[in-house]
Amino acid sequence: MSVIDFLLSWQIILQPLLKMIRRLFSTLITDYPPAGEFLPSAPQPSNRQPSVGGTDVVPPAFRTSSLQSLGWLHAISPCFPVSGNCIEVIREPSTFYNTLLDKCSVARRRIMLASLYLGTGSLETQLVAAIHENLRNNMQLKVDVLLDFTRGTRGERNSKTTLMPLVKETDNFRLSLYHTPVLRGLTKRLAPPRWNELLGIQHMKLYLVDDTVIISGANLSNDYFTNRQDRYVMIEDRRLADFYASFLNKVQEFSLTVGRDGATRLHDTWTMLPYKSAQIEFATEARDRIRTFFRGVIDEQRAVCEREDTQTADTWIFPLIEMGQLGIHHDSLATKQLLSGCLAGSQLRLATGYFNLTETYMNTLTNECQAQCNILMAHPNANGFLGAKGPAGGIPAAYSLLARKFLEMLKSSGQSHRVELLEYERPGWTYHAKGLWYYLPNSPLPNVTLIGSSNFGERSVNRDLEAQICVVTKNANLQRKLETEYQNLLQHATTAETELINRPVPRWVRAVVGLFRNFF
Repeated sequence: MSVIDFLLSWQIILQPLLKMIRRLFSTLITDYPPAGEFLPSAPQPSNRQPSVGGTDVVPPAFRTSSLQSLGWLHAISPCFPVSGNCIEVIREPSTFYNTLLDKCSVARRRIMLASLYLGTGSLETQLVAAIHENLRNNMQLKVDVLLDFTRGTRGERNSKTTLMPLVKETDNFRLSLYHTPVLRGLTKRLAPPRWNELLGIQHMKLYLVDDTVIISGANLSNDYFTNRQDRYVMIEDRRLADFYASFLNKVQEFSLTVGRDGATRLHDTWTMLPYKSAQIEFATEARDRIRTFFRGVIDEQRAVCEREDTQTADTWIFPLIEMGQLGIHHDSLATKQLLSGCLAGSQLRLATGYFNLTETYMNTLTNECQAQCNILMAHPNANGFLGAKGPAGGIPAAYSLLARKFLEMLKSSGQSHRVELLEYERPGWTYHAKGLWYYLPNSPLPNVTLIGSSNFGERSVNRDLEAQICVVTKNANLQRKLETEYQNLLQHATTAETELINRPVPRWVRAVVGLFRNFF
């Protein structure tokens, strides 16, 4: 009998041992700080009746209208009231790239790009060249780029080497690299490239040019500009742009700054190296700075929402963040609240490029959510890990196994009639879109969307830096754009149940997926 056969045959006996190994493995490389209270807790609305908690902080539009059941958002996040007409929903990767290129070419005051990494192909080089040229011609322009340290320095030719000519030429360009405080000691010295990224990365995708903000799940690389399907929302609003500029500045404070000599150094306001200082001290100080900033913005925006000139807004934007390794759980709590608060007669559309929903999300969808649900995910043929070398090649099968287990959970709970799983497959394309569309009872169009970098999985909640926005809208034009966006994705989707049940999963994947699911 092979080792894998043994593990599978004796999995019931070995389950406690596997849990112990996983706990030990996590302890060796993880020392999460206590979460504490990041922001005020949301009131707990009843699933049965719409509820408004804390009406003193809720604008009139959320007190008496169909949006009443969403009033709790004002208690947990800054609110930016806008006109829905200032929001554009981009549907194609090429449009996303061309929009970004055009705007960076003519930016007047600021460009801020936050991504996992910047690719090294011709399209990426053209984008960098456009920024470089603009910097030479406009002395007032300031450019900040925030990337992940491990991903951004992988290989001889990488994000950092691509951007070094700009770093060397002008002080108006700043490159920051976020380094997780978990990667340290023997792990930092011995973990090879790619593997060291498992421990935590900067995963936010925020693209800011002057007063335009693009929120996305797409990185700055060729696939995401051509044939990797994602989501992209562009918002023209100075207050929101100022917020994200200040927020990214805060993250840059505890990231490493790249100097003209190529060496990294601490930010002027920071004193702790992420891989040498005490992890708990680094994480606590970073969390406190982000928390203080967010709470200040909440107070400011409450005053803005009370002004008469904002009472005519038809759309409200709530920024959400998640930084689990720093003890910040914000987006995940808001997402759970949104899922559990779905009203009877409502519809929920969830999308993720990688199906690895947290136990909390799966339990909430199964036992608390009352909406009719569709969950759209990547077919193995549309998964970016398809054909990868080594253990990474088994990741698509692992996602299929996790989806199958969730399907079994729904059936055993008598909820399979309410939740449908769909898979995206398009020849020559990969799938990376994630987010949520929520339709209130009797609404044929979405009233709410979540969009950003989170995949709603274990990594998103516990390991990576993530950013989303929750958009609540009564603007019919914007609602139609969001519906068209979702229907565009559905064009390439099919029901997954039958194929999931019959799809073969390698034995070694079944043996290890439970041990490592919070790393992918």
